[in-house]
Amino acid sequence: MSFGKFLPLRSSGTRYLVFGLNVRLRIAVLLPIAAIMAAVAVGCALAARGATTTHVAAGTGTPSQLEIGKQLYRKYCGQCHALIAALAAGFGSDKGLGTDGGPSFNNLKVPYNLSIVAVTEQFGGHELVVKRMTWEQLGQVSRFVAAATRTNPYLARISDG
Repeated sequence: MSFGKFLPLRSSGTRYLVFGLNVRLRIAVLLPIAAIMAAVAVGCALAARGATTTHVAAGTGTPSQLEIGKQLYRKYCGQCHALIAALAAGFGSDKGLGTDGGPSFNNLKVPYNLSIVAVTEQFGGHELVVKRMTWEQLGQVSRFVAAATRTNPYLARISDG
């Protein structure tokens, strides 16, 4: 079996070894390459779809989920944090969830992940809230806040102030 032959590539008579593959060997090499390329294309398509799904889950949700998130926001967050979409004034409360008002979310864009971190990192009164909420409730509130604030002009951030 010959894998290559000497072919003249210049008119000067210099010979170079050029590898030529027979048909079966070409198929054996090209078929796995084509399969890998197809798998990469499918993976990219699924990743793009997954990113869209994540965005929907983190940013918009279904109307019933958002309504539940709104109710939970009013129960756990709205006494301290103002948010027009939840009809929450946010001036603090004497109901055991904090007596100081927190920042208003009316002009802040609060991403889903930031809501989770802000509540679970236990500072500024959230140590009481996180003990009373389930993880599912925290996720629903975070989805609601992300959807309600997604068009606001200023990106919220964790601060020590």
